Amino acid sequence: MAASHLIRLGKIKGENGVLVALKHNKRTLQNERGASANIDATRTSLNYSLSSKDKPETIARHAKSQMILAGIENPRKDQVKAVEVIFSLPIDRHQQDTEQFFIDCFNWVKQNFSGELLAFDIHLDEAAPHAHALILPLIDGKMQGRDMVGSTGNLMRLINKFHADIARHYGLSRSDKKRLSNMDKQSLEKLVLTRLSNDPARQSSVWACLRDAIHDDPLPYAQMLSIKPPQATNKSFVAIMTSKGKGKATNAI
Repeated sequence: MAASHLIRLGKIKGENGVLVALKHNKRTLQNERGASANIDATRTSLNYSLSSKDKPETIARHAKSQMILAGIENPRKDQVKAVEVIFSLPIDRHQQDTEQFFIDCFNWVKQNFSGELLAFDIHLDEAAPHAHALILPLIDGKMQGRDMVGSTGNLMRLINKFHADIARHYGLSRSDKKRLSNMDKQSLEKLVLTRLSNDPARQSSVWACLRDAIHDDPLPYAQMLSIKPPQATNKSFVAIMTSKGKGKATNAI
């Protein structure tokens, strides 16, 4: 199994976008359960949080209150209300202790992002162990979510920094979408979207952003959904997906 990691940034918009994201992360959305869902309800009890244990409604109210205190009472409809950072491990790591990895991710978010960390929730009830960090991008009295996410160049900067700071020490490599041919990329994108055809994520206010992210790079989402990527014929692709990294000794997770 590929030993690659995933880090992605997303923009949470809409009047109830923050609340919907929190309900998903805190597992309070009932329509996410059932035979067609990607959530394994028998494992949901293994999920945990490294931040607030408050209910989604309480955290969402707090975020709104902070905006009002800053004089932001009537935000634009397209304003980024929160920035979500997702960290994911390969799907074969469920049988290993991943807690320290996510603790390191938690501390890395606090060191590398401004704004207020509203919640940091770890999910062990889906295909790949992963964490959601939800950040209120209120900086110097202004909502700066769009700038916080930035361009593709900013994402690559964060991917490289996270890899150097954290991931490589756990024997993880960076997935490289350029190693997939255009045909394989399109095929993988279709498989991911087909798997998500009945998923509650399609009803989310952030679906448009998620759909664009899948189009840009379907490989990490395929890994999270246990979809086997196209057979690699390029030796460098195999090497990058199984790299143990360089530097200090790696930690087994």
